[in-house]
This record gives sequence, C-alpha cells and structure tokens, in this order.
Amino acid sequence: MKNILIRKLIKNWRKIRVSKVKYYYELLLEEFRRFNYPPKGIKKYTINVFKLRRIKKLLIKSNKLHIGCGDIRAEGFINIDVFKTEATDFVCKIEDLPKYIKKDSIKLIYSSHTLEHFSRYNSMQVLRMFYDLLKNSGELRISVPDLIKLGKIAVKRDLEFKNMELIQGILMGGQDTRYNYHKSVFWFDFFKHILINIGFREVNKYPDTTHFLGDIVDASSMAGKPDLGSCISLNIKAVK
Repeated sequence: MKNILIRKLIKNWRKIRVSKVKYYYELLLEEFRRFNYPPKGIKKYTINVFKLRRIKKLLIKSNKLHIGCGDIRAEGFINIDVFKTEATDFVCKIEDLPKYIKKDSIKLIYSSHTLEHFSRYNSMQVLRMFYDLLKNSGELRISVPDLIKLGKIAVKRDLEFKNMELIQGILMGGQDTRYNYHKSVFWFDFFKHILINIGFREVNKYPDTTHFLGDIVDASSMAGKPDLGSCISLNIKAVK
C-alpha cells in the first residue's frame, strides 16, 4: 500500500522543484493518515524515498565513496557525512549506507580518521559493511590514529604539556559534539589481522607524506603536524 501511494504522489518527481517538496510531503501525510500510518513512520519513510533518489543520481556519476568527509571535499567521489557541510553530497549515518547502496557496487572507499569514532564491536561491523559494498578487486583506503606512533611520542621526557593534551585529544577525540568521541584504538598488526579475517587481501601501509588524492589536506597526512613533529596517522590500503 505504501509503495502504491508513493508512486502515485511522486511519479513526476523530476519535475518537482525544491519549493514544492513541502507541498508533496503534506499530500503524503494526508494519504498516510487515512490508513492510520504512524506520524513518525511517515516522516522516516518519506525521507528515505528522497534519499534513495539522491544517492541513485550520485551513483550514476561515481562509484567511489569518501566516507566521513567533514569539510573536506574529494573530487570524483560521493562525499558522505552525518553532518551537512559545503563538502557533503549525501548526508547519512555510516551504518545506514547499506539501505541506499547495493553490495558489490563500489570501486573505492576512502575514510580518514572516522572509524575510531565507533566502538570496538561497531568498528568491526563498519569494516565488514565496507567489504560488502566493494566490488571484487575494489580498494579500501582507510586512516586512523596510530597507537604505536602516539605511544612513542608520549613517553618522551621533554614533551610539552600542550602536546600531552594534543595526544589525549587525538586518542580520545575532540569531545565537542556527541559524534566526536573516539571509542577504538588501532595499530598496524592489529588492524591488518582484522581486515584479513574479514576477507581483505593485500593489506599494506601507504605513506602519509603525499596524499594519494593529490592536493587534499586531511588528517591522514597532517594529524600531529607540526606540533608533534610527525604525522601520527596509520594509513592502510586493502583489496577485496
């Protein structure tokens, strides 16, 4: 019944201007109320329809994802974040991506300093989801704070207090929003073991000196510089 109503009310979607979205949403509310459909469900279902339209359009142009983009835009990618910014093409929680993107359809996933915001269990689920979304021979490029690099810097006797605080911030997150908390830590041997167990192969580090996307500056090449003297990012590439 829901699908029939949706097709009826937005069959001319391409002709709808942004200013008319509210009007069509009100029509949906009216129709759903006739069938006693819960108001929260109406809103959620309608948003999902609009988001599906959006991602289908974006996937025609690119099958590469930049996940957790924040304010940094990667050209040629679909830039995805939970917050709407000038860089964002698609606003979505990472864990909800399988609702909108088919398995085995993505060529490249890039994510910089995002995975550590998930708990130990949930970070494993996210990596499995990345694996599922990638095509065979698709590539994952992922960066996280490197616990070993940070540990080596932290034990230096002459470390200034401001840099001690910086290390804590890199490990635990900025904690200025509900999403900006770090809940997992990684180092190469540990991360490699996880990825191989999921099914990835050719798991290797890649350099933090020059960004693989060119002139982009993000945490994968700059975290810890210049205050700590070197980049503390663990950058990994793996193939499905």
